[in-house]
Amino acid sequence: MKLKEFFVDENITIPFKLFGKTHLFLIAFVLVGLMVIYFNRKRLYQLSNVLKRRIVVIFAIILLLNMIVLYVSSFYYQTFDYKTMLPFHLCYLSNYFYIIAVILKKENRYSYLYFLAFLGPIPAIIFFDVVSVWESFNFYLYVISHHLLVIMGLCTFYLYPRKVELKHVFKLVVVLNIIYFLMKIFNYYFGTNYFFSQAIPPFIIHLMPFLKYIPVVIILEGMEILILWGLYLFFKRQASLLK
Repeated sequence: MKLKEFFVDENITIPFKLFGKTHLFLIAFVLVGLMVIYFNRKRLYQLSNVLKRRIVVIFAIILLLNMIVLYVSSFYYQTFDYKTMLPFHLCYLSNYFYIIAVILKKENRYSYLYFLAFLGPIPAIIFFDVVSVWESFNFYLYVISHHLLVIMGLCTFYLYPRKVELKHVFKLVVVLNIIYFLMKIFNYYFGTNYFFSQAIPPFIIHLMPFLKYIPVVIILEGMEILILWGLYLFFKRQASLLK
């Protein structure tokens, strides 16, 4: 395979199929990864500060390199599309938040990091949508920025189990809603669909036709609150058990 084909993904020989073998394998990969982290949570918590720091920094670097390769390759091969590649997706914002919080040692922001590591990637993991698999850079881009981010998010929580409070959930909801409405304005003027503020992706509507009768904002707000509340209950209990 030529390098350009890997990055541009023009010749599709292994197409992605929603809930096909590859998709189910990736979901299983995440679940197994989370279970490994969970059953070794006390060992992670008891690691030395030096080793803990090394682990999160390495992953932050992986995330950063993943983003750098995306933009360097897209500009080099002239495939950059502002309608889909700007860092305005919640998943990408979550990636950058992790990178910045870890590199700058902003441990006081880790309480938000835990939530963001799951909030953006979870819907994308369930409704994974790429053109082709294994032979395309976009496939690995999505796996690193979604599947690995979820696994590392839980790992980071057990490495640095900071206190999680309702105020963290509330502040996050406020900030995300501000970003959502800013993206709605941006999408309106530039014909984009960041944060899915304009419409739910067609392949999801095809899978669940009833969603077309529900306003987009209700779907997104409901999913956001449901995921955040579940994470809050989980993190709060786990943090208390580790102390």
